[in-house]
Amino acid sequence: MAGAPPLDGIRVLDLSHVLAGPFATYQLALLGAEVTRIEHPDGTDFVRRHGGTEAMKAAGLGASFLSQNAGKRSVALDLKTAAGRDACLRLAARADVVMENFRPGVVDRLGVGFEAVRAVSPDIVYCSLTGYGQDGPLAGAPAYDHILQGISGMMAMTGTAESGPLRVGFPIVDYIAGQQAALGILAALHRRQAGQGGAQYLGVPMLDSLVAMMAAYAVHWQTTGTLRGLEGNRAFSDSPFSGVFDTADGQLVITANTAPQARRLSEALGLPDLPGAPEAEIAAALRAAFRARDAAAWEARLAAVHVPAAKLRTLAEILAHPQMRAGGLMRPMPVPELGMEVAVPGSPVQTDAWETPAPAPAPTLGRDTEAVLLEAGFSAAEIAALRAEGALG
Repeated sequence: MAGAPPLDGIRVLDLSHVLAGPFATYQLALLGAEVTRIEHPDGTDFVRRHGGTEAMKAAGLGASFLSQNAGKRSVALDLKTAAGRDACLRLAARADVVMENFRPGVVDRLGVGFEAVRAVSPDIVYCSLTGYGQDGPLAGAPAYDHILQGISGMMAMTGTAESGPLRVGFPIVDYIAGQQAALGILAALHRRQAGQGGAQYLGVPMLDSLVAMMAAYAVHWQTTGTLRGLEGNRAFSDSPFSGVFDTADGQLVITANTAPQARRLSEALGLPDLPGAPEAEIAAALRAAFRARDAAAWEARLAAVHVPAAKLRTLAEILAHPQMRAGGLMRPMPVPELGMEVAVPGSPVQTDAWETPAPAPAPTLGRDTEAVLLEAGFSAAEIAALRAEGALG
């Protein structure tokens, strides 16, 4: 019988905003952690009004926000006020994890940095997700996904000679960095559970997180002096039997990297002598052959002979695919404020070891302020005083 999720009972105080930090804490929430967002009362986190319908944006429940904030709680607290700072520290004293993604130095100026939190929570796991880290010539520079794609070398290897450098079509750096932050937090929690106590500070630079993903190309450059890039849809393997091909209807992605795969592909196309031909001849023959059928037909034909191939699909098409329903990644989340329901991703980890609860609604700004403060031991008079001082939304 499935047990409680592994992070059941873990409290996360989330001071982060936009995408990377909230994505990290969402991964923790999917594993059972209780995540409480600390948000400015003015609602300055732009993702609340990004994506989706105009009604969703107006409610501060835009698509970008809903996609990674299911089940979290929201406290509207102005950290620039002394009362707001003190309230935040009282909440941090009850937390296991604090997550922030401000520019270096900001949380210290606000009075909620690592040292201040450690003073009230001696075994805290404190994670700072930044663009470039706390030190170095770029430490204070603004960092957004598009900027990181450009500065990291990623864009320089994405695209064709004709198109020039191109960004990946979704904010991949935010999500890579968020995953790295979640991984580090899990490691720190394990270390604490193993009895290696004391406060732990984790720094997660977005640039480092991305460059680490390009290690194979980095080592290639170091050892050959040659940079790869702008190769279009040429496969990582460099096999001429791999790539993206036009068909009679749609496009087909092929990854025939090994000699047996190339042989089976050639036989399926009726071109058994193609392996061993010059690369230009192979490319021309494949382009001509694939135009004989549509992409779905080729996908089925090549699957039958164990050649890795797939019809190139849009996101809408893959969301409607039976495989997505079988895997159960996308799960319904109610949006009661708008009388609707959307499907958001659960955890990609599939297991019978623990139960994954159904997604609870994402919070409107400040929805849980009073409830969270009362649970933390604030009196009604103290909450009223916070409001009077302008510290609460």
